[in-house]
Amino acid sequence: MGAVLSNRSSAPQPKGYFGRALIIGAVIEIALVAGLIWVSNQKSPPPPPKPKRIAIHMVQPPKPKPLPPPPKPVVHPKPVPKPLPKPIPRPVPRPVPHPVVHHAPTPKPLVAKAPLPTAPVVPPAPPVTPPPPPPPAPSPALAQAAVARYAALVRAQVQSQARVPEAVRLMHLSGKAVISFELLPSGSLVWAKLAQSSGVGAIDRAALAAVKAGVYPPFTKDMPKKATIFDVEVHLSANS
Repeated sequence: MGAVLSNRSSAPQPKGYFGRALIIGAVIEIALVAGLIWVSNQKSPPPPPKPKRIAIHMVQPPKPKPLPPPPKPVVHPKPVPKPLPKPIPRPVPRPVPHPVVHHAPTPKPLVAKAPLPTAPVVPPAPPVTPPPPPPPAPSPALAQAAVARYAALVRAQVQSQARVPEAVRLMHLSGKAVISFELLPSGSLVWAKLAQSSGVGAIDRAALAAVKAGVYPPFTKDMPKKATIFDVEVHLSANS
């Protein structure tokens, strides 16, 4: 099936050249045969599918049936009222006369007359004793002297009750605190506060505690009968 072309020239060819030309021609012929076989074995591609056609039919809707006419209303005849029966007249009973009986009049009960109330007997009132006149108010000088004597008594009592704290003894401290407090005429304590500090907190607290713990006598007769404020100096030191 193949043709081998050879270029023949007038010049003499060697012996081996002819053999190579035959081999080349055989190889080309085999290649052509193999190509034809391969082409014949290839299947042709399937044809493209045909598009489906959808048929649409236009259907005319049925005409609606006419509605039946509404039923006619039933008219009932009006009832005829029945005549009421006439009442039968009843005989009116006549009153029967009764004999009149006369009763004797009942005597009225006798009411006893109550005695007239007498006026209550009031005992004579006891003679009213006028209250004793209040004692004359002491003179200002006498009252001031009495307050001074009472203040000295209270100051001595507070000083004797004051206790030196252990911290004051160990540190060899000393100081003077002024405590202000108010007493009632009965000797009851109303309040107490630190009026002047000693500069040492332990001494101030000890002086205030001594005033609050004191029991004070009532005011004397020459003192004014009203609450009075006193100021007391409390001295505390390590040697006291």
